[in-house]
Amino acid sequence: MTNLKLPLFVTRIFIFLFLLPWQLMRFTKQDVINNISNKYYKFSMPEIGSTISGVLMMALLIAFVIGFKKKITYFLVLILHALGTIMTIPYLIPGTEKFNALFLAAIPTIGAMWLLWALREQDTMLSLK
Repeated sequence: MTNLKLPLFVTRIFIFLFLLPWQLMRFTKQDVINNISNKYYKFSMPEIGSTISGVLMMALLIAFVIGFKKKITYFLVLILHALGTIMTIPYLIPGTEKFNALFLAAIPTIGAMWLLWALREQDTMLSLK
């Protein structure tokens, strides 16, 4: 079997970097987060909700990137991202009025998250046990 440690580590780092800006926005651009919540997820995100969810998501992302409790953290990152993507399905369908090609990046990210979760036992580089 080929050594998977480095590719899995790089995948974990890239997923972290993909998700990090959205979480940082919860602290720095709460009005933008509220607009995103209203437009795509159909609920209003008050400032305190943005901060609380930001703290929780940052804790999850940090646990994820350091490989802590992989079975749980990798799964939660996968499920939360997949649910968010499902909420934006109208923006993922080419040829429709709402289609936005930028949203398509979420789909291969789900695949990478699933792969990382499935191979979590082999993902040991710079990972907590």
